[in-house]
Amino acid sequence: MTLIDTHTPSATTALPVPSRSRRAVLVLVGLLNCALPTVFTLNITRMLLTGELSEHRYHQLTGQGEILFALWLVPIVLMLRAGWRGRRPAAATGLHHLVLIGTGVVAATLAPGGGAPFLVAVVTVTGALLWAALPARPRLRLPLRIDPLLAPLALVGSALLVAYAIDQLALQDAATTGFHSSNPHFFDQAWIALTLAAMGLLAALLPAARRSVRWVALALVVLGGAGLALGEGAPVHGGLLVLGAVTGLADLAGRRSLSRN
Repeated sequence: MTLIDTHTPSATTALPVPSRSRRAVLVLVGLLNCALPTVFTLNITRMLLTGELSEHRYHQLTGQGEILFALWLVPIVLMLRAGWRGRRPAAATGLHHLVLIGTGVVAATLAPGGGAPFLVAVVTVTGALLWAALPARPRLRLPLRIDPLLAPLALVGSALLVAYAIDQLALQDAATTGFHSSNPHFFDQAWIALTLAAMGLLAALLPAARRSVRWVALALVVLGGAGLALGEGAPVHGGLLVLGAVTGLADLAGRRSLSRN
């Protein structure tokens, strides 16, 4: 997945250049935040390229792989970059990061097997340190304006994704022995599903978060396409693939409409 910067001119505020000590703190906090997702990304990418544990390729591409790591790592990098430059991170970036943490807490509470609570605790604690280290935090008090194209798609997407997440959490809870009892693939799938559902709803409701819909569209296409290609259930993944494509087209139509006005 590509690195998508959700910063917009109206959402990014110039501040005084950070001091050396502030930048030193940002470097330290950045290392703490980026170490785990970076190592995971490199390792899973290696597995995909070499065919290691090929029976888990679906998870390597999605929940315990590329989708999760992009959702996890990219907002951290964007907030660090903004802080280093003395700018306020975009609201969409901050919301993205908070949604990832919040949905991780929910999923780990409902399916605590396989070390999920420990992983989410690491993400939460390091994420809190990042927010504390920023010279200025993203604005979270934002105006509400419903997008008529994205809102119905977000509702349909939420229904599909939450149902998928519930199924994955049930599978994780049922995995009391064997590989999945110690490696929470199903938890990870639920985590990305809940994250995408929440991001889609926020994009439909908040103009400042509108560009996050591109994340949702791209991730749904990858999730649905991977499921179809690897035999993970045609009805669900076909629906996710179509929904991702339609969401992307709706976003494109909305941007063209704005450019004409």
